[in-house]
Amino acid sequence: MPSKMSLFNKELLLQIGRSMGWVSLIYFFTLFFIIPIKILMILHSKEDIKYYQTKTSLFEYEFQIQMGLMIVIPVLLAVLLFRFLHVKQANDLIHSLPIKRDKIYHHYALAGIFLLVAPILLNSIILLFLYSFYDIETLFTVIDIFFWAGTTLTISLLLYTASVFIAMMTGISAVQIVLTYIFVLFPTGFILLLFTNLNILLYGFPSSYFLRKQLENLSPITFAAELEGRITSWKILIVYVILAVVLYGLALFFYKKRKLETASVAISVAKLRSIFKYGASFCFMLFGGAYFHMISYENIGWTVFGYVVGAAFGYFAAEMVLQKTWRVFTKFKGLAIFLGFIAFLVIGSQAFGFYERKVPEQSEIKRVLVGDNPSFYFDSQDGFTDNFNNPKPLKDPQNIAAVRTLHEQIIADKEILKESKNDIGTTIFFIYELKNGKKVVREYHVMMELYKDLYKPIYESEEFKRNSKEIFMVDETKVKNIVIAASGSVRKEVTLSDPKDVQKAISLIKEDVLAESFEDSVYFQFGGSTMELQLGLENSLIFELKPTYVKFYEWLKEKNLFDQVKVTAKDISKVVVAKGEFSPMDSEEVKRKVEQNGDSLTITDKEQIEHALETAGGNYRDQYSYAAVFYYNNGDDDEVLYFDEAHVPDFVRSHFK
Repeated sequence: MPSKMSLFNKELLLQIGRSMGWVSLIYFFTLFFIIPIKILMILHSKEDIKYYQTKTSLFEYEFQIQMGLMIVIPVLLAVLLFRFLHVKQANDLIHSLPIKRDKIYHHYALAGIFLLVAPILLNSIILLFLYSFYDIETLFTVIDIFFWAGTTLTISLLLYTASVFIAMMTGISAVQIVLTYIFVLFPTGFILLLFTNLNILLYGFPSSYFLRKQLENLSPITFAAELEGRITSWKILIVYVILAVVLYGLALFFYKKRKLETASVAISVAKLRSIFKYGASFCFMLFGGAYFHMISYENIGWTVFGYVVGAAFGYFAAEMVLQKTWRVFTKFKGLAIFLGFIAFLVIGSQAFGFYERKVPEQSEIKRVLVGDNPSFYFDSQDGFTDNFNNPKPLKDPQNIAAVRTLHEQIIADKEILKESKNDIGTTIFFIYELKNGKKVVREYHVMMELYKDLYKPIYESEEFKRNSKEIFMVDETKVKNIVIAASGSVRKEVTLSDPKDVQKAISLIKEDVLAESFEDSVYFQFGGSTMELQLGLENSLIFELKPTYVKFYEWLKEKNLFDQVKVTAKDISKVVVAKGEFSPMDSEEVKRKVEQNGDSLTITDKEQIEHALETAGGNYRDQYSYAAVFYYNNGDDDEVLYFDEAHVPDFVRSHFK
């Protein structure tokens, strides 16, 4: 009569509990002391409770410890549980038992899940009791408890099942640990390396545009690192749960196929050994190229050296792991073939150059965005977002043609721009949306002064300003009031709260912005006044008021408010101007040079000071021939501004002739 076997083997489960229970206990007590006990301490400390009332989630309580536990305990548990696969005697003993492989797997894997889940659930129950018995809604809510428990469980289970899956791929526990972390970090790390290197190899590749797409969600570790104070989407957690289930099933599949003699073998699946070796070579090659490209200030020779050294390091390191010996340096045939194949791909991509020369035809383009920051351009259903203060695309055929002309010139100047890439410049993005629904995105680092003539018609067009300037994206009827304040070291401020004044001020600013030239927009970025549009309790818009906003300032003068919102000659005791070569990157150094200049001009005449205030400007990118230090009446404060040849007052220019 055949013997009947129960679904669970009691002795096997007890043995697992006795040998691995300590991990679960340590996890439980650590969580218990850093969250429930910590909260009890806060409740009995009047000084701390005010600080902790500002916390937005339970992850903010000793977050570094929580994260460390979250990424270490699941992997450690999986390594200890399945170590029997990697030790020959234990491997032979377990598989000599009258238990099928799938039951052995389920016993160990499910026991590990229980040991991992129990500490989290018990601490969640304790937190629920604390919430019931104490008035602590200001510290956390029931939703916070479920969010903390659900997120911690999801990330822990994904890391655990990933480590169990890797346990089936290797016969060495140390290799299991290393490969587990490589495996879970691989999506984020590989994409980061790949896009960084494509930016090196392909002129115009928009790595910043692609890397903005929440790469941290691709790995549970990088995702966990962002949990402190973060609102997490449940969709991501659901995807993680699905991945954990898939990895659990794959681990079972490979466990059934696993050969017993692969204990102590680095990669137990023979077909994966070549993938491991050349995958390591490729990843280290990308890292080496990117590293040497950065430290050599983008020297192409050192970049190639980095690729070769990185590939060789990855190849021989993988061989050492596979062969379990360092005597592998004579086996370089595979490395030579790999490097030859990579060189063929790189040379082929450079020879064709279709990607680098690609500019969509005018007839293909539906609309286009041009700007210096890809973080504004998040995808939406219609291709671009229309969120508040985000730039909007250009549709006017003249503007599209001007953008294409600018883009084509940048491509033609490839060699010039590559040589000047480390100079102070700006990043420019072109995002074309084509009529067929596709996108063409390019990114370049340019010296903007080379393209002033080409960028000027784009900037000065009414469509560009209405689509990119924040003032045009404000609903005037929703502005509660306007606060106008003087920039600099004087305290001057006026609040406009009358709806008629608010709407009038905004309409005049819009007229001044539309009349602003490209040159003035670049030059006037320091000094002047600031305007804050208060749209609600926690929402406001702040921007600079430039001296060129003539209509707005005339209106302020009519209302006798001009002197109350702007630094005037009455606030300045003197101005000292020097001629030379000045970079605004270090204002203290510029001030020292001006004060030590023996040929400097000291201005005390109030009319001349007023004129200097109206014409002084500057930005952080350009070099200037004149620097001016404005000293305030209080004797303690000063401000450094600049003049270019187009704006310098005549009396200053004549002094230095």
